Amino acid sequence: MKGKIAPGDKIYKISSKTLTEATKPTFSGKELKKIKLNCKISIKKDLPITVFVKPSRTYDSYKNVSVNIKSEIYPETAINQPITKEKIISQFSKTTDTPFEFETIDVDIDDNLYIPRISEINALRREVLEKLESLISLKFTRVPVDIKIRNFEEKPHTTSPKISLLIREIHEDYDYSLLEDVDRVYIPLNYFNNTKYADCIDELNTRFKLYIYMPSIITSNFSNIINNIIAKALSTYKISGFVFSNIRSLNNMKLPEFKDYDHISNYTLNVFNNYSAYELSRIGVETVTLSPELNKSDIQNMTSDVNKELIVYGRLRLMSSKYCLLGHANNCYPKCELKCKNKDKKYYLKDRMGFLFRVIPDSLQTVTSIYNSKILSIDFKDLNIDYARIDMLDENIDEINNVIRTVKSGKRLEGSKYTNGHINRDV
Repeated sequence: MKGKIAPGDKIYKISSKTLTEATKPTFSGKELKKIKLNCKISIKKDLPITVFVKPSRTYDSYKNVSVNIKSEIYPETAINQPITKEKIISQFSKTTDTPFEFETIDVDIDDNLYIPRISEINALRREVLEKLESLISLKFTRVPVDIKIRNFEEKPHTTSPKISLLIREIHEDYDYSLLEDVDRVYIPLNYFNNTKYADCIDELNTRFKLYIYMPSIITSNFSNIINNIIAKALSTYKISGFVFSNIRSLNNMKLPEFKDYDHISNYTLNVFNNYSAYELSRIGVETVTLSPELNKSDIQNMTSDVNKELIVYGRLRLMSSKYCLLGHANNCYPKCELKCKNKDKKYYLKDRMGFLFRVIPDSLQTVTSIYNSKILSIDFKDLNIDYARIDMLDENIDEINNVIRTVKSGKRLEGSKYTNGHINRDV
């Protein structure tokens, strides 16, 4: 062992040969769950060997299933070494690669008998197990299901989609009254829990339709806190609706008190086709945000009459981690003083190619979000969407307005820091 090590230091074991060996069978491809069998083998002089097998326990799926085989093997009188009961049991027990194993093997054998080829016993075992498996398979029959495929009529093409603006990071020193040509604004839930952002939210609320952008991860121990923040936001601001990032929060909004609000499904719900969009519309979703993994052809085939929103600009979140990546670096332990909320500092992960991936912690639930090093910017003028969504992270007001103007003109931003994403690729 190398390094600065002293008596009393903690030692952490990072591998275990015993545990590794014990887990190997789980990814070996072999059957681990075995059906227990009872077996009776009769080996008599001048008679063919017979085998009877049936499941040893009351398995509902295997009731009244058994196999009785009379082989073509006739034992002979032994000259030197007669076959033993133990040898028969040993050969018959080799069921390693099958879904079966013998719980009991009862061998009724006459004395002083010899089987010319012991391989015949192995062949007999394989034959009886294959017949048993075949009989069991016959009990499971597929019943054709009559499914009526829904046909979707193409919705008229929207030549000028409305603009949705997600402001992931609110800056209290920004003048949001200068924002131009936005139809609705999404604000992350955690900002409604901090009074220092109240003026910014008030300004946005007066000028635009305001939506609460729900977290992608909601842990059970924070459910009550989140519900309290929502209740406070609804009583303070004129909220138009919610952007849901998971099914759990969407289900919570089925309560009667939320029925008058707009329901928007986020891209994290992976809307890939008309059917997924239709199913979400059936549970009250008015607008679906299409998966950013769709290409141009896939989006053009989306003809469902539910409103479709597409992210046309922004850094996409690549990962959410239930861990604070900055806690150790910022010396936040054991007490978090929200040092990560210092707007003068930005945090990144740097990969081996030198690309920087923005890191943003959420102190409410200790969830860290990691964003792409490239900014998505796509040309959507040939796509039938109702809303073009712009995701803002670190941009100032002038930069936001410039992006909005570019998007409304039907163009994309060019340069090495921008990417087309999947729009021209196959999924």
